[in-house]
Amino acid sequence: MTDMADPYYAEMKQHKREADWLHACVYANYCIPTKCTCSGAITVDTDERERNYYVCKVYEDDGLHTRHDCLAAIEEELKELKSQYDI
Repeated sequence: MTDMADPYYAEMKQHKREADWLHACVYANYCIPTKCTCSGAITVDTDERERNYYVCKVYEDDGLHTRHDCLAAIEEELKELKSQYDI
């Protein structure tokens, strides 16, 4: 069990944060996003054609934020669940 008295505790926490960030980057546009790569919250937004998107709360079109089509995300999530349960 690790505790804060461990001299490597801060280093381990930093590695954990980096691993979490990499996970968010890798899966940013796959399935239903839970967090943006900038660590921002994800909301559902509708465009002018009435299509829904999962969008970072502080979205800017610079490639660093998540904007993913809801329908595609749900299809990917269902495909992942089907493969997980061999349906």
